[in-house]
Amino acid sequence: MRISQSKQNGFTLLEVLVAFSIMALTFATVMQIIAGSAKNTVRASHETKIAMYAQSKMDELGLFELIEEGGSSGEFEDNIHWDMEITPFDVPYEGDYNQDFSAVELMHVRLVVTASLGNKDFKTEFVTLRAVTPDFSKAR
Repeated sequence: MRISQSKQNGFTLLEVLVAFSIMALTFATVMQIIAGSAKNTVRASHETKIAMYAQSKMDELGLFELIEEGGSSGEFEDNIHWDMEITPFDVPYEGDYNQDFSAVELMHVRLVVTASLGNKDFKTEFVTLRAVTPDFSKAR
């Protein structure tokens, strides 16, 4: 007597559906990661551009523009606006003697850059101190 056993050499429909579902979930997850990465790259590029504009504006201060109390504003290219405010910076002093004058005067520089990315406006603030030599001829 001969008993024949047939071997099945394929996948069942259930196995194919489970494998397809796992593959689809993995693909969707990878696509979300790629989309998020692209969005972050665009935002980082935009923020780098703003920082470069701000750095160039700060570098101009003292070279092409006098460092004096007051405010100014303007526009970079790509509809990016800036507002700068310069105020004297008072250094707290708790010494024993009267300090009437100093060889340098500190100025507080505040630069606000406003830019649009898509439909959102972003304001980025840059703050620094600059040392200037006071004009003693004005004090007389």
